[in-house]
Amino acid sequence: MQRSSGWLWKGLVAVPVCVGYQVLVHSALLDGLGRTIRLTLAAIPLLLIGYLVAKRARRKGLWAIALLAAGAAIYIIEVRDHLGLTVANVLTHTCINLFMLWLFGRTLVRGREPLITGFARRLHGTLPAAMEAYTRHVTLAWSVFFFLQIAISGALLGFSSLDKWSFFVNVLSLPLVASMFLLEYIYRVMRYRSFQHASMLESVEMFARSGASSTPSGGVINASIARDMHG
Repeated sequence: MQRSSGWLWKGLVAVPVCVGYQVLVHSALLDGLGRTIRLTLAAIPLLLIGYLVAKRARRKGLWAIALLAAGAAIYIIEVRDHLGLTVANVLTHTCINLFMLWLFGRTLVRGREPLITGFARRLHGTLPAAMEAYTRHVTLAWSVFFFLQIAISGALLGFSSLDKWSFFVNVLSLPLVASMFLLEYIYRVMRYRSFQHASMLESVEMFARSGASSTPSGGVINASIARDMHG
């Protein structure tokens, strides 16, 4: 119970912080706020990545060089063209969704266990054949979701206005993720009424714990990534 409440409090803090940051970025892109504010907003994702690198990465030196180069490039683009924050925002949104697409999609190839199936098996043990098929379809649905995030963002950036692109990336992205979770949960509970389903909170907590490299076993995600690295 204590561990669950700990994850809940982290979520209650992280979600409004993320939403607030994205709203600030959207406002800065539309209203043309001062260079200092724009550079500060552009630097926040790099600082967060730097923190994660310092805490968990193995090749810290290479990561440090890459982050410094990215920071310098964003600074130059912002000073010269007033587009540094836009570039940082594009890279952040694209990289996050590419990573999530890779994370889910790579488990759908033949001979692998789909990511959501692995989560369900950890929560429930043995799964009925119908639930195995369903969790595979959910893994596919999330893969398509992250692909569409990238595709729609690219289309808006290339063929629409900056304000429409920023609204999709910075205002709609997180609500779309939340809606995907909610709609899938409602459909699952209604479609498979006789199955004992995990709550939404348990599902989110399982995903968060599985992605934490500090766990003793490395979780579903880390174990799967380790298999990719070592063959």
